[in-house]
Amino acid sequence: MMRWKNGTNFQLKFLVMGLWLVLMALGLRLLGFTTAGTMLARLDAGQVLAIAGECLSAQSVTAATASEKVELPEKPPDDPPAAVQEEPEPAFVPVTFTGQEAEAIAIGGSAKSTVDKTSLLLSPLNMTADTEPQVLIVHTHTSEAYTPEAGWEYESTEKFRTLDPEYNMIRVGETLAEELRSLGITVIHDTTVNDSPQYQGAYERSYDRIAAQLAAHPSIRIVLDIHRDAAEDPEGNALPRRTVIDGESCAQLMLVVGTDEGGLEHPDWRENLSFALKLQALLNRNQPTLCRDLSLRRERFNQHFTPCSLLVEVGAAGNTMAEALPAAKYLARALAALIRGTQSLQQAA
Repeated sequence: MMRWKNGTNFQLKFLVMGLWLVLMALGLRLLGFTTAGTMLARLDAGQVLAIAGECLSAQSVTAATASEKVELPEKPPDDPPAAVQEEPEPAFVPVTFTGQEAEAIAIGGSAKSTVDKTSLLLSPLNMTADTEPQVLIVHTHTSEAYTPEAGWEYESTEKFRTLDPEYNMIRVGETLAEELRSLGITVIHDTTVNDSPQYQGAYERSYDRIAAQLAAHPSIRIVLDIHRDAAEDPEGNALPRRTVIDGESCAQLMLVVGTDEGGLEHPDWRENLSFALKLQALLNRNQPTLCRDLSLRRERFNQHFTPCSLLVEVGAAGNTMAEALPAAKYLARALAALIRGTQSLQQAA
């Protein structure tokens, strides 16, 4: 069968030749030729076709003919692959809250003011979409540090304090800033050291830094002052504030909101509490054990500049830097969801 396939062109030629011989025999007979033509003329049509069939038999196909490649029409090119469409960036879901989430957030601290948690949580938050800086991160107690461990040793200036930015609150703030930027939030991270060489007056110095940054970037609506807490057992040993998330040891967060009870002017502190309640509600949805009780304090903590200002304690002196960094990332993700989700809600209105 392969020979028949490869010799198809030649077999067609011989078939045509056989038919041509039949016609020639008939023509010669009519003309009365008596030589070679007479011999052909004496052959009837069946004999001529038999000769032609012999010519067309597999045995008559030469080796050269059998090995000749049949030219097949070129395969039409495949349709060009469909263009790979890039996955769209995940859209932030418009964020809303419930009264049950408000009731689940415990509020402690030294302030005595009565607050309506549900009303504050459900009240709208104004987050206009802006490509300009939206978040400012500062460190009033910049040199605060954690318990050193193997691979995380640092040169101390005091106990649990260092001016090395890789091991003090600047490192935590930069991790927070990097995560926010990766989520599309524009951030200013002010790395000014405000508590050294003198600890006293740190809040006055951070006041000046916040004022200067807001003057340079009036689009900023959120100011986060990143600290670490301090707690000791009766023997004076530093205690950690930690939880476990997905098998990883992680420092806990505490959101601190200042008031005007200490005597400093701060008439809109409830706006900051509304913001803190929303942020903690989102943190609770994804990592229920990450946050400690929200702390409402008598002091102002420079939170009167914007309606979304917070002091955030990331762990305590008994924690390690390795525990503090994942906590900063969780905080960033919840904050980005709150910012983008609020903007999506406003745009849909």
